Amino acid sequence: MWKWLKRTVLVAVVVLIQTAAAAAAAPSLVDNAHLLSADEAASLTASLQDVEGRYGVRLAVVTVPTTKGVKAGDYANKLLDTQYTDGKNGSMVLLLAMDRRDWYVATDKVMKRRISNKKGIPYLKDAFLPDLKKGHYAQAFTKYSQASDKLLAYYAEKGKPYDPADTFSPLALAIAVVLAMGGGLLFRSYLIGRMSNVRKAAAADEYLDTDSFHLTDQSDTFVYFTVQRIAKPKVQDTDDSGDFEITDDCSDDDHGGGGGSF
Repeated sequence: MWKWLKRTVLVAVVVLIQTAAAAAAAPSLVDNAHLLSADEAASLTASLQDVEGRYGVRLAVVTVPTTKGVKAGDYANKLLDTQYTDGKNGSMVLLLAMDRRDWYVATDKVMKRRISNKKGIPYLKDAFLPDLKKGHYAQAFTKYSQASDKLLAYYAEKGKPYDPADTFSPLALAIAVVLAMGGGLLFRSYLIGRMSNVRKAAAADEYLDTDSFHLTDQSDTFVYFTVQRIAKPKVQDTDDSGDFEITDDCSDDDHGGGGGSF
């Protein structure tokens, strides 16, 4: 009886500790800048928690009105170190600072092995930044969650971070070239076969119509010439994609990630 009672009390204590820990864990969505409606926040939270549950990670979105002068990357890294340390397979935070319209994706030491700075962060950026620039915050955050899901699924399947070069197949390229050339030759033969006025000639002069041209006079008149050299203008860099570059880098041995402005 005493053993059973002790076991029951111990289980109850463990359950209480786990419940308290879950309650104390930082939420996956913290919208302090009030960018989302209640329905949008609920939908996004469900999407983030779904990814967290399937891969054993923490995937957060945090918006703030201001970082009070702190760089967005440093601010996001601090969030990881203090609020999101419970990701078994890594933690990642997308931070939005509305005072300077900065964004930053921060990964901890474990997560940056799954989502690399070189390929993973640009992949995430390309997914959510266009909507972010348009002010479509709910869509941007949802695409961040979906893109993270794809990157984590890639790592789970391949055992290495996502790299678009891995999807290139020389064999597939060679097959495509052969098929394209074959199709082109067949189509050319079909067109030639449809041309009733085309026939082979035994000699080149058979292609000439001797009665089609009569030269009655020939002369060359040379007056003068002027040479004018104009320097070729240099092409100015007018690319509007500057805001899409990852310009903020606060990564170190314990953190990965990157960010910029929108």
